[in-house]
Amino acid sequence: MAIEIRRLIFTYPEAMAAIADFANKNNIKFPSGRIVRAQYAGSDEYEINPLKQIKSELQKDYNIKDSPRSVILTVFSDETLEQKYLNLAANFVSVALIEYCIKYKIMLPKDAEKSLDFSDFSICLDINKNVFTAADKSNSRLALED
Repeated sequence: MAIEIRRLIFTYPEAMAAIADFANKNNIKFPSGRIVRAQYAGSDEYEINPLKQIKSELQKDYNIKDSPRSVILTVFSDETLEQKYLNLAANFVSVALIEYCIKYKIMLPKDAEKSLDFSDFSICLDINKNVFTAADKSNSRLALED
C-alpha cells in the first residue's frame, strides 16, 4: 500500500492569524504580537493546559491525530517589547490551522491523518493518506513469508 504525504507550511503570521481566529471563536483572549518561536513542550505543560478541554467537530471530521502534547509559542509584542509564552494544546493549533484552510479554501482530504510539526520559521500540518493500488484492492498483498 502506498502512502501519500503532504505538508502544508504556515508562516508564523498565518499561524498566528489562524490561532487568534480560533481563540476568538472560543472566547479566549490572546496577547497581540508575532510568533518568534514555536516548539513542542514537555508532558508537564500538557497536564496543566486548560485548552486541551476545547474540542471541535473538525477533529473527527478531518481525522486529526490526537496528540497529548503542548505547543509553546513565544510571542513578541512590538508595542511593549515583551515576550510572552503561550501554552497551547497541539490539537488546538491543528484545528485552528484546518479552520484557516477551510476559510481560505485550501483543499484538504478529510480522511487523511493530520499531525502537527515545526520547522525553523513555520508551523506545519502534515497530511498522511493511504493510497490503495489495484493490487491492494484484489487482496493479493504480499505476506512476510513471500
